[in-house]
Amino acid sequence: MPAARLGSATVSEPRPEDDFPLAPPPPPHPSLRSVITGFALAVVLCGVNSYLTLSFGVIEEGPTIAALFFFAFFFLSKTKIVPAEMALVATMGSAGGSLGFISNFFAARAMTGEPYTFWQMAGFAIVTSLVGMAFVVPLRQLLVLRENLPWPSSKATASVIHALVSKGDPKQPYYLLITVLLAMAYVVLNDEDGFGLVPSGSAIPLFGLAAYGLSIAWSPFAVGGAYLMGLRTCVGFLAGAAVLLVMAPYTPTPDAPHRYVWPGIGFLVASGLVQMAVNWRVITASMKSLVAVRTSEVVDDDPIMSGRAFFAFTVVALAAATIFSLLYMEISVPVVVLLIVVGGFIQNVIATRAAAQTAFNPARVMGVLLEGVTAMAGARSAAQNLTGAGFVAGSGAQAGNLTGDMAYGRWLRVPSRWQFWAQLGTVVPCALVSAWVFEALISTQPMTLEGAGLPAPVAKMWAATALIFEGRTDMPPFALEALLLGGLAGSLYVLLEQKPAIKRRIPCSIGLGIGLVLPIAYDLAFFVGGVLLYVVLGRWAKVRSITLTTIAVGCIVAEGLGGVLKPALVMAGLMH
Repeated sequence: MPAARLGSATVSEPRPEDDFPLAPPPPPHPSLRSVITGFALAVVLCGVNSYLTLSFGVIEEGPTIAALFFFAFFFLSKTKIVPAEMALVATMGSAGGSLGFISNFFAARAMTGEPYTFWQMAGFAIVTSLVGMAFVVPLRQLLVLRENLPWPSSKATASVIHALVSKGDPKQPYYLLITVLLAMAYVVLNDEDGFGLVPSGSAIPLFGLAAYGLSIAWSPFAVGGAYLMGLRTCVGFLAGAAVLLVMAPYTPTPDAPHRYVWPGIGFLVASGLVQMAVNWRVITASMKSLVAVRTSEVVDDDPIMSGRAFFAFTVVALAAATIFSLLYMEISVPVVVLLIVVGGFIQNVIATRAAAQTAFNPARVMGVLLEGVTAMAGARSAAQNLTGAGFVAGSGAQAGNLTGDMAYGRWLRVPSRWQFWAQLGTVVPCALVSAWVFEALISTQPMTLEGAGLPAPVAKMWAATALIFEGRTDMPPFALEALLLGGLAGSLYVLLEQKPAIKRRIPCSIGLGIGLVLPIAYDLAFFVGGVLLYVVLGRWAKVRSITLTTIAVGCIVAEGLGGVLKPALVMAGLMH
């Protein structure tokens, strides 16, 4: 069988949609229940992930969560659930969930100077999202229609939708409801920042290491997130905890070694850069696809919009981003143009194609690279070069995720225009929610690069690099040396992972890197969660994977809902 040509619309090799051959044609228009439910879930997941990304540094973007909740809401309905509905709701949930990632940008600004106002945060989220939405059209042409890419995350979402629709288990909604209620109650009732009725964590009195932070957090999110991230990543968190314990006596805060963020930031940045370097073929192919002339080979039988409409939408999006950035973000016209071209389009091609091939989305390190780009263009202050990371968070939340959503939408025969306009409808409300949640969090939790407060590993990475690009000299003693040592370790570690025989036997670099910036209690919580769901329930108790996914989704959503609810209860005077 001949190999497929890169960029050819007609290929002889199997394509991912071949796994979903029974998807029925969609109804003539989106169902009202799918649009309303998708809109509500987008808003909820945006609020949930705005909290989770600052608490744990990782999020579940939302398509699988949204699909499961939609099934739970309507599985008893007389109107049969169809794949097109599930895919549309998953798309809208993904849009809201992924936009929560922009809270890292808001937090990084607060760590380096005066926080943004509510309207600055909401406005920036809106205009960068519009830029991302505009670039979805060429990204879909490049990566969905032209190339035969595996899309592992999109394939996983499509598999869940296909399984729920064709082999729907009526017990799953009840499992989901019970998990959410129990886990959310635990979060609200804990003794750290809740009503004080249940422990939020427990110290581990082992060889006196509790003095160095050895403890475990009883976190529902850690349990659910552990299952969706994979057991090897969870072992990476355990390795991160072990390294922190070794470092603890030599850090300025031995009882909380994760607050000495510099080794972890160095590891995260360097490992991400090396990961991109070893995937240079993906990057090169992405760049070639930008300039390759193959439009005659691509037949788009499901266009998002006409060429005239695309031109008008793009002009409006770019004008809005330019005007807002000039007036409210303190950056010049050349820098705005650079951010739109590099941050809005080129980095999205690279990051989306990497995710489509390897399930590795380099958004965190792309933020660092865009900070460097803005600094080289003259925007050297932390407040200015952080907008590079902000563009990655805002435009990437829309462009990369919607392109992946359109991959499974195409397999499940969902009109692309449905997904595009439905996601566009979530931008403004989700931007407002992300800004509101951040303001609620910052009113009760300090946002500092070092010291007490939310862990926020991604925000700290962006804030630390912003200060370096600005040239500030107030880094603590030996911070630069720790940054370089962490970077060297991260680089070597990723190179070791390129050997399959070694990779299977060592912890995941992503888990290890994030584990170096999270509290030890959270690291151990992720590890225990992975063992509980993968080993105890999965391998020993033989619990079905769809049930484990439901439990994981319930735990993730419950932690986020509880975390968002607690500041609201404090502001309402119902909790201290």
